[in-house]
Amino acid sequence: MKDLITFVYEYIRKEALLPAERVVIGVSAGADSMALLYVLANICKKYYPDTDLLAAHLNHGIRGEEADRDEELVRSCCETLGIPLSVRKLDIPAISKEKKTSLETQGRLERYAFFAELCEESDSRIAVAHHMDDQAESIVMHIFRGCGMEGLLGMQSRNGAVIRPFLNVRKSEILEFCKDNSIPYREDSTNADPAYARNFWRNEIFPRIDRGVHMSPVEALNGLSSRIREENDYLEEVAGQAVPEVLKDEGAEVDKLLTLPRPILRRVLRILAVNAFGDVVDMESCHWDAVMEILDPSGPARSLDLPRGRKACVEHGILRFALDETEEKQKASGYVPGVGACVCDRDTSEVLPLTALPIGKIVNFSQSFVRIRLLSIEKEDEVVYNDTTWFFPESILGKAVLRTRREGDTLKRAGSSVTKELRRFMTEVQFPVRFRDRVLLVMEDEKTLWFPGFAHAVGFTDPLSREKYGNDKGEKLYKLEILPQSVEEGGL
Repeated sequence: MKDLITFVYEYIRKEALLPAERVVIGVSAGADSMALLYVLANICKKYYPDTDLLAAHLNHGIRGEEADRDEELVRSCCETLGIPLSVRKLDIPAISKEKKTSLETQGRLERYAFFAELCEESDSRIAVAHHMDDQAESIVMHIFRGCGMEGLLGMQSRNGAVIRPFLNVRKSEILEFCKDNSIPYREDSTNADPAYARNFWRNEIFPRIDRGVHMSPVEALNGLSSRIREENDYLEEVAGQAVPEVLKDEGAEVDKLLTLPRPILRRVLRILAVNAFGDVVDMESCHWDAVMEILDPSGPARSLDLPRGRKACVEHGILRFALDETEEKQKASGYVPGVGACVCDRDTSEVLPLTALPIGKIVNFSQSFVRIRLLSIEKEDEVVYNDTTWFFPESILGKAVLRTRREGDTLKRAGSSVTKELRRFMTEVQFPVRFRDRVLLVMEDEKTLWFPGFAHAVGFTDPLSREKYGNDKGEKLYKLEILPQSVEEGGL
């Protein structure tokens, strides 16, 4: 094999993973991500000098002091390489219990949400260290869950903003690279726990196959993925073209769905579910089969419970994907954590200028459960960042209004030269369709200034965006907050 850095660079070029304005590198302290940090630092310095690198480390709150030592190692290596680091600590066990998901699933969701928040530019990438062995494990786990063709594809070298520069590299080659270059890393103790399905395949089944038939299951499964990719891409394209033909009233006409060939129908259902929920985490083959079973345009109303408090409903010949009734009531309005945005309880045409907000007073937008507060920043220690706070200069105050989305709204993210339809941006970030016309925005005419939890065009929402795009030129600063129901007027 060629030198790993050269090999990965050639793969990056072949798959068109770079260049980009910023690359957020997910770094856990394990061998894979530490090697990726060093490899991308080398490649970007030599071949992509205009690309900003940012390391991101999520402490899951699972392994106590061991996790703290992981963070210390990542911080030390980033200082050595001169790469800025952003760290977040969460209690994943508590969150997964609340959301009724597995630790693995919730950890993955929170990790990618964190990485996405750090992508300020429209041309950003999120680099993760998945390799060929990870790919093989994913594929075989998909098979035993009852996947279709799309499950056999495993992970892609690029999926939206996420790139996987190591997807053509074996784990053994990564470990050899770390050893040869004295790259420090830490072993995650949970990697040896057979209670995790991936560890069972990795540590027990794959080695037995390798020894028993003298053939690498990793090579075989990766080869399978490569061979069927073209066929799947074609079917996905056909399904995408079919979706507009079946849509009606935020749902899909059952009689039109039933005219589709089963392989296309399955893919159309998946697209509809992603549009409704933002993801299809934990949805397996049995769930898609069950959805197809309730498709009857002339029968009585039927509903089907799906994972994570979701439902598929058929009524009056229309299929809709929706949250469970209880979940829907809980997440009908206000700040919706699972979505990461602020949603009004109904469609509204109200427009509220920011200048109409009394400084320091909590206001309910459109008499809904969306609670907002405008504050004047008097001291630097009042600049405290979170997902629902936007800081902006005084010159914006007289131009900005609060309202919900309208047709024709646009977004030009801070630092980007590209203006796109807000509707298109929502599709790109998989923002649930059911919330798109009720989401609260800060606007100047048709231009989006702040899409809470997702993007901003002016001002800043975190230390990095302040450094790069704050541009307050000495102006007085204000902050606009979206507040949870527990916050009262006197508290911060």
